[in-house]
Amino acid sequence: MKADQLVFENLIDLNPTIGKISFNDKRMSLVSTEALGLFRRDLINTLGMERTKGFLMRYGWACGVRDGREIASMYHWDSIKELMLAGPVLHTLLGVVTANPDKIELDEDYLCFTGTWENSYEALEHISHYGHSEDNGCWTLVGYASGYLTETFGKDVIAYESQCIGRGDPICRFVAKTLDVYDTQANKMMKYYKADSIDRELNRIQKELYEINQNIIESDKVHQQLTNFLVEDKDIQETTSFIANILNKSIVIDYYNNIIESAFVKEADKQSYTNWTDKFVYKEEKKNEIRTFPIRTNNVNLGRLVVISKEKMTNRDELIINRALSIFTVQMYHQWKITQSLWKKKENFFEEMLNNTNVSQSHFEKFTHLFHFHPNQLNRILSIKIKSKTKLREAIQYLKVNYLLGGKDYFINNDNIIIILSEEEAENPKSFSYNLLEDLKEKFQNTQFYLGIGRCANNLSLLRESYQDASSLSEFNMLTNPTKSHISSYEDMGSIMMFLKGVDQKELIGFYKRTIGEIIRYDEFNKSDYLMTLKTYLDFNGNLQQTADRLHLSIAGLRYRMERIESFCGIDLKTGEGRFNCQLALQIHFAISLRNEQATFG
Repeated sequence: MKADQLVFENLIDLNPTIGKISFNDKRMSLVSTEALGLFRRDLINTLGMERTKGFLMRYGWACGVRDGREIASMYHWDSIKELMLAGPVLHTLLGVVTANPDKIELDEDYLCFTGTWENSYEALEHISHYGHSEDNGCWTLVGYASGYLTETFGKDVIAYESQCIGRGDPICRFVAKTLDVYDTQANKMMKYYKADSIDRELNRIQKELYEINQNIIESDKVHQQLTNFLVEDKDIQETTSFIANILNKSIVIDYYNNIIESAFVKEADKQSYTNWTDKFVYKEEKKNEIRTFPIRTNNVNLGRLVVISKEKMTNRDELIINRALSIFTVQMYHQWKITQSLWKKKENFFEEMLNNTNVSQSHFEKFTHLFHFHPNQLNRILSIKIKSKTKLREAIQYLKVNYLLGGKDYFINNDNIIIILSEEEAENPKSFSYNLLEDLKEKFQNTQFYLGIGRCANNLSLLRESYQDASSLSEFNMLTNPTKSHISSYEDMGSIMMFLKGVDQKELIGFYKRTIGEIIRYDEFNKSDYLMTLKTYLDFNGNLQQTADRLHLSIAGLRYRMERIESFCGIDLKTGEGRFNCQLALQIHFAISLRNEQATFG
C-alpha cells in the first residue's frame, strides 16, 4: 500500500441512519473549525497562551499517536516511508490542513521530514481571534505530526514550524526530526510535551488564584491596619516599622538620598543603602534586591520608598507595598501641608520683620522666641536665587532634609531662599555657603544657584540691611553671569553696595558696559593693558608724569594711550564727571572680577 492510494471513502464509514461516523471502527464526529476556534480561544482566556499551547500540542500528539497506530493496522504498507507519508494524506483528507511533504530522509536511527501546510484552520482561527502573534500558531498540527511520526517511526520525533501565517509569514512550513540534543528548536518544544495534563493545569491555576485571593485578603487587612494608623494619627516612623516587620524587609523613606525615616531589619541593609546612595556602589543591586517606589501627589514630589532585601519581592509583597504607598502618601502630604503652613507663618513674620521699618524693633522681639530666633546675637542673611520656580520648590523640599540646615531659620521671600546664619557661621559664612552650593549643584545638576551674603548684624536694624545686601548680591550674580553659579559677600562688593541697592541693577551693569566695555573687549582681543592704564591714571588723579613712571611709559606714549581710551569710552577724562564715571565703572568691573575669581578658586 502506498500513501497516495488512500481515499476518503475507504477510510471513513458514514452511517447517516444511526448518526454514526467511524474510522477503523472507532467513532468520530464532525465539528466546525469555527467551534474549534472558539474552544481554543476559551482555553487561552482560561489557561493563558503558554499553557494552552502545551495542552493543544499534547492533544495533537495523542491524536497523532492514535491515528498512526490505526492506519498502520489497517493496511500492509510498502515501506515505513509510505506509512509516514500517509500521515499528511490523512490530515488532508480529513479537512484539517492541506499537507504537502517536500523532503523525507530516513535511515534506521534518523528521520528528517519537511513540508508545507496550506489552509491551516488552526492558524486562521488564531488570527481571527488574536491577530498575528510573535509565536507560531499551529500547535495541534505540530503535536499531531510529532505523535504520528514517533508512533510510526518507532523513535522520538519532534515537529515544529519554521514559518507560520499565524505570525505573518506567507506560508506554514514544518520540520520534523528525530530528537537530537544539539537541535535547540526541537529541545525547546520538549517542555510542552512534558507538561502536566489539563486537569493538573486547572489545579495549578486554581492554586494560583487561591494564593492571589489570600494575598489580596492579607493586603486588605494590612491596609485596614494602616488606615487605623491614620485615624490614630500615628507618625511615619511607626508606619515604616510596621511595614518592615510585615514584609521582613528593610524600608527607607528618603528624599534625594537623605533619609526621612527608616526601619532596617538587618544592619547589613543599612550599609548597603549607604553604599548604594552615598557612594554609588551599584554592585549592591546585584547582591541585594533593591526596589524604589515614588511618593507623589498633586504634582508634589514627597520622596520615595526604598525596599532592601536579599529575596525578590513576591506578589504578596507588591500588593502590601502598593497599599502602604497610599498611606505613606497621605501621611507625608499631611506633614508637608503642616510644614508649609508653619513655613508660611515664618515667612510672613520674617518678611514683616525685615521689610517693615515703620514697626519698632521691640515689637518684633516679643515674637522672635516663637521661632527660636535671637536677633541680638551675631547674624547674617544668605540669599539663594534660582531662575526656575520648579527647581526653587524642589530645592526648598531638599533643604528640609539637608544636614547643613539643621536648626537654621530659612524661608522663601520674593522668589529667593533666605537663610539666617548665626554665631560661627555668621563670622565665617563663606565656608558654609560653599559647602551648601556644592551640595546643591550635586543634587540639581544643570541648575545655576546665585548666592549673596549680607553684612554682619547684631540687631534687627542691621539684619534688615543684611537682608537687602544678600538679596541685591544674589540678583547681581545672576545678571552678571547667568550661566554659572556664584557666591558674593558684602565684604567683596562693599565699594558698590549702595549702588546695587539704590539703582536698577540692570541699568548699573549697562552703565558699566557702556563706559568701559570697549576697553575690556579691546584688551581681551589684543592682549593689551589699556584698562590698567586707565586705573593707574585715575589712581594718580590724572597726573601724567606719575602715571607714566608707574607704567614705565614715555609721556608721549601715555598721551597716545589716553587718547585711545577716551575714544573707546566716548568720555573726556579732563572733566570731573568723566573721571567719576570711569572710576565707578572700574569699581563694578573689579567687583565682578573678584567675585568670579573667588567662585572659581573658592
